[in-house]
Amino acid sequence: MSKYRIEKATDLEKWDKLVDDSPQGTIFSNSIYLNSFGGKYEIFFVFKGNELKAGFPIILSEQNIVLDELVIYGGILFYYDKTQKETKAKSERFEISEEIISFLDLNYKKIEIALSPKIEDLRPFLWHNYHGEDKFIPDLRYTSYLNISSLKKFENEEETENFKSLETLRQRNIREARKKEAKTYIDNSQSDLFIEYYKNLMISQNEKFENSKLINMKNLIDILVENNLANIYIVENSENVIQYITVFVWDNKRAYYLFGSPNPDGEERYKGTIAFWDSFIDLAKKGISEIDLEGINSPSRGWFKLGFGGNIKAYYEVRKGF
Repeated sequence: MSKYRIEKATDLEKWDKLVDDSPQGTIFSNSIYLNSFGGKYEIFFVFKGNELKAGFPIILSEQNIVLDELVIYGGILFYYDKTQKETKAKSERFEISEEIISFLDLNYKKIEIALSPKIEDLRPFLWHNYHGEDKFIPDLRYTSYLNISSLKKFENEEETENFKSLETLRQRNIREARKKEAKTYIDNSQSDLFIEYYKNLMISQNEKFENSKLINMKNLIDILVENNLANIYIVENSENVIQYITVFVWDNKRAYYLFGSPNPDGEERYKGTIAFWDSFIDLAKKGISEIDLEGINSPSRGWFKLGFGGNIKAYYEVRKGF
């Protein structure tokens, strides 16, 4: 008989505390976020005796665990016990992962999970059904973590470590924006306008989208803003014409780039760069020291985000049965 016990979580306060305390916990596992993205989900606790050891959220479609574009990370959230030796913690995390994987394999037909960048050991997934054909397939993904501490307080932004770390084009864009008197401000009532821009962006790029996704995006933004977990940042040029809109969310560990879109009629070359840069400055002044730029997995978006500096972080999506 297993020494671990898996139970469906019903105490959302206890769940959110686990998300906050776990190194793998992110805003995307917070109960407010999960209740707002528009999909069906379940959350579970893992106990050893009466001691909470871990938890995991899953997104459901019928009897399958699936990915959702709006929920960037999920996977296993380990409780952090600072009194436990790291050698013991590693072996226990391995055992817990095996227990969770067996539970998922027993109860769901197909499985897709996006793991946190803070999951360092993929072996429990890779070794499951090791000699069989029905295995987990890993998909290597990348994001960028950017330390923005130097933007918390400064007299000259160009003397900050963050500015010095920018690629030359990003520096030039920021100087152009300052020279042309662009301004960035928060307007958390502009979710409708953002969705309009985003829809036009998808059309211009010949990207397929469903109106239900746009509805879910707007609802998600509005609820996160209402709960002081997100801001909508607006960039205007000197003639008060909006050029770009970004949406950043945060938890107790870092901020995350969630959405962004230009005004289709915006003509300023600096618009994307200054939208991100000024958002970084505001978030740093709120006491946030790190930003997850949430994905650098396509050439154009990847190089743009890496132009701000930052450290490349690997994470995995794992799937079985698809």
